Amino acid sequence: MSNNTETPSWIRCELFEKVLRDNIKGFGKIENFKVYPALAPGENYATVMLKVHIDYILETQQVEKITFMLKVPHDNELYRNELTKWDMFATESGMYNEIVPEFEKLYIRKGIDIRFGAKAYELPVSEEYILLEDLSRRGFRNVQRQNCLDLAHCQGVLKKLAQFHAASAVWVQENEPFPKLYRPGMIRKEGMTLLKPMLTSSLEHVLRAVKHLNNSDKYHTKLQYFGEHLEEALLGQEVADERDFLVLNHGDCWANNIMFQYNELGELQETYFVDLQLPGYRSPAQDLLYFLISSAQLDLKINRFDEMILYYYENLIEHLKMLEYKKPLPCLRELHQMLLRDSIWGIIALLVTMAAVLCETTNEASIDNLTSDSPESQKFKELLYTNERFLQHLGAVLPWMFNRGAFDI
Repeated sequence: MSNNTETPSWIRCELFEKVLRDNIKGFGKIENFKVYPALAPGENYATVMLKVHIDYILETQQVEKITFMLKVPHDNELYRNELTKWDMFATESGMYNEIVPEFEKLYIRKGIDIRFGAKAYELPVSEEYILLEDLSRRGFRNVQRQNCLDLAHCQGVLKKLAQFHAASAVWVQENEPFPKLYRPGMIRKEGMTLLKPMLTSSLEHVLRAVKHLNNSDKYHTKLQYFGEHLEEALLGQEVADERDFLVLNHGDCWANNIMFQYNELGELQETYFVDLQLPGYRSPAQDLLYFLISSAQLDLKINRFDEMILYYYENLIEHLKMLEYKKPLPCLRELHQMLLRDSIWGIIALLVTMAAVLCETTNEASIDNLTSDSPESQKFKELLYTNERFLQHLGAVLPWMFNRGAFDI
């Protein structure tokens, strides 16, 4: 086993025997077992992602190997005092084992095979964990986040979001509302002790970066006023407007939470979501703004924003009809109204997620440095908000959001 300090001591090879026995015909015994960090610093923040490598012997004595992805909590005070307020492991476990399979069954019922992510497995332990198939074994991979997503990849994500959102709307139509566990999402009152300071600190760094832009004074004044009313703006999203077309949002849809599979010609053929720990039941504006602002290439996220929204909308309507959604279909105008009203999701992406996407890999990247005001945190945030790539995106995104009234309180 790896000596990495964040590998929990409870992870032992015998815990995986039932998973292997249930999923591998002729499984005999485990020959070799090791666990090591799956991602470099800056590729994942809220949890620890580990890769489990197992060499096993079949009953025929043939030796094979398999890998799994194992997500576990950080072993620190930040997780115990703050991140537990989001119930991320209970939520994600329910998403993988209950909610997403039911979404997929809605399509199977219509004779259509649409999948949203990896298969999940259960271990005989009471610890917090998520165990998933290693999608890289099927050729899935992330796009290098700093390059952001081009048109084909954005369309792959938007189509998959449309399929996911449509299934969620039909699920509510056929069942009762989603259980409370899946409804709040990222913004909740009990999480303000972490979310507000993190966004306030990020805003301070963005205010410094704004000085590099033309007409910086008008942006600086508006951003400063917005910052003074940040909690009010955040809590305005705590409860969904029941008059809107509501869906279950992925909730944290950015480049590293999306994996892609390609055919032999290198063409994109499948898109899967990972990190289903912060779903939220509200308008689809959340996923659309958060994804496009954080992760689309610069020429797409602003100049072709309406085109991207239309592509999503056409796929949403197609799949709502496919699944026999019985309520009135949302119109494109209503979707754009939601995008304007729910601008806070674009602001969150601008303040935090876009910077994380565009930053070079660094050992300074961690959840502690993202959320605190320590000297190490300030050093990390200087890297986030002063690099040329971020300033270029900021110079396009901020005026666009300003002109749409996103910062009006």
